[in-house]
Amino acid sequence: MLQRPVGCWRCGWRLGRRVPAWAGDGARSCHELQAQIGARKEEMEKKEEMEEKQEMGCKRSLLGRVRVVLVSPQQAGNIGSVCRVTTNFECNDLWLVNPQCNYKGEEAQVMAANAASRSKLEQVHVSESLSAALKGCSMAVGFTRRSGGLRLPDIHLSNLKIPSLGDLNLALIFGREDRGLTNMELLQCTHVCSIPSGKGTGSLNLSHAVAVALSRLYEAAHQEKAEDCAVYLPQTSMAYKNLPGTASIEEVDNLIRRWEQMLLACNKLTVLVDEPNYRMQERMLIHMRRMMMRAGPSLREVGFLHGFLTTVNTITSSIASSQLKRQPRNTSQSNP
Repeated sequence: MLQRPVGCWRCGWRLGRRVPAWAGDGARSCHELQAQIGARKEEMEKKEEMEEKQEMGCKRSLLGRVRVVLVSPQQAGNIGSVCRVTTNFECNDLWLVNPQCNYKGEEAQVMAANAASRSKLEQVHVSESLSAALKGCSMAVGFTRRSGGLRLPDIHLSNLKIPSLGDLNLALIFGREDRGLTNMELLQCTHVCSIPSGKGTGSLNLSHAVAVALSRLYEAAHQEKAEDCAVYLPQTSMAYKNLPGTASIEEVDNLIRRWEQMLLACNKLTVLVDEPNYRMQERMLIHMRRMMMRAGPSLREVGFLHGFLTTVNTITSSIASSQLKRQPRNTSQSNP
């Protein structure tokens, strides 16, 4: 950039140094010139700060959509250690479900280790149920060491990623220190994951398990391109509603409840038409829920299924009404 000497008409003093060509434009004194240079310097510093924020904004927004949920934690020290881990990996959303200890006590404060982690103890969300802690999440991964029955992992730790859409949240759910998550709690998760470790050894410490999971997500967030997570579709658009995983856990739960009501209506109808009713209702609902949670349906797909259930409910109600009308009424006449 060209440079030129600048003088001051007010004091007659000629600056002994050269300044950038843009400096001094419209300035009639050295005081005005200094103010102009200071404003320009402040503007450049703000621009550099904004560029730095934009560079890190993608990673921060991704990790900001991760929620760590601890179900009935029993040791305050583990909660303090988890606060330290979430601070290290820039995860600011920590939930406790029915905690069994004083999570703000001295033991938790000591294990938090630093001021930033201790401040998170004051920002912890507490709920009485797991469903309340999962509100607003579209994907929930429950971690378990044990296997068998309903505890079969369906996602590998290396494949664990945050939903690509900017308004979809991921919940990482960890169980009690002594016995982990129950089967019913795992049924509320969309996925089940197990952290690989040596055979014949016990499960990982609670804070260690949280650190392993968040480390995987943190590494994946660094590999994402900034432009990939900066472009989002409007939530009201049909393109957004067609995207997989846009249906939240609450919306899937509502669908399963309607499915259960439809099964009850069908079983009542079988009595009227002298047909055997469906005896595996509870088991079918469990597998239906697992399938829907694992599939990650879109909002439009859930809407279509609601429409189908509405049609079935209308048909069953109509058949039941017609069958009741055909049944002969029992009339008794009194003897004279």
